[in-house]
Amino acid sequence: MELWAKLITNEKITKSTLVEVENLNTFSGITKAFMDVAEALGVPTPVITRTSAQFFFDFNTVRFKQDDFVESVDFDSLVIERA
Repeated sequence: MELWAKLITNEKITKSTLVEVENLNTFSGITKAFMDVAEALGVPTPVITRTSAQFFFDFNTVRFKQDDFVESVDFDSLVIERA
């Protein structure tokens, strides 16, 4: 399965990538997939909560804003969705 990840700045996609992942059925699988996405984009990994994982399970998409990162980032949001 693939995830499409997009970095958004000023309502425009500034960078995107497709990442092949294996397990999206568990919280640990989601966490690993989101870490792989962040690595592929060259950005820090966001803080992944059970709420964000559940939102992804329910709606096949999740948006992380600047406040969801421990480090400072130079984009407005990271959007991850099933491709």
